[in-house]
Amino acid sequence: MVMYATIATIETAVRRLINELTQAFWLSTEIQAWIKEGLEDIAHETHCLRTWKTYTIDADDIFDERELRFDADHIAIDEGKIYYNDIVCYPTSLARMSNYDSEWRSREGTPSEYYVRGDMYGFNRKISAGDTIKFYHIERAVEISGLVAPFNSDYRLINFRKLAIQYTVSMCWYKKNEDTKGDRFMAYYERGLDKMKLLLGIDLDGVSAMVPEESLSHFHTEAKWPDWL
Repeated sequence: MVMYATIATIETAVRRLINELTQAFWLSTEIQAWIKEGLEDIAHETHCLRTWKTYTIDADDIFDERELRFDADHIAIDEGKIYYNDIVCYPTSLARMSNYDSEWRSREGTPSEYYVRGDMYGFNRKISAGDTIKFYHIERAVEISGLVAPFNSDYRLINFRKLAIQYTVSMCWYKKNEDTKGDRFMAYYERGLDKMKLLLGIDLDGVSAMVPEESLSHFHTEAKWPDWL
């Protein structure tokens, strides 16, 4: 049997720890809401779900000639690069482009840089329908319900499903104003997050920041070497 494969089995585990096997003080609806909240928090804090996205640009999706909207399951771009028609684009910002090139919006050619603006991402050149966008991105987990398994059924993360139990138990005790118990389980949860990042090697150098240009690991420069080297 796969451990904690459904929201019902996670709720049962929570109820064992709070010693309330059937609904009384703690409602099933609120426990399941906390479970979902915990799983969402884990995915955001650890960036544990990563996938390769390929997208062919549709004309109706282009905003202001150079921007597209991220999908609803998007958290951040992984490793800070986007490929436009298989040409690598490096992260920048609107402020940086405007400071260094006041005419950047009128320039033509293939994009070489991208920026993030809210839930949009754009390029330093105009984009065209039919072109392709590719990148690794960090995604939110599909919301669990019924037989939907946590973390998109990723087998690597089965052992970390118990973190949602610890998070939910802490919320249960906070509701009852038993903060000491709540703090104890929240400490278990937070230590588990740190262990999860370490074991999975997740974002150790900060390359998966939601705003890529804020990460020093994304610093990009080009240099020309002397002919005699």
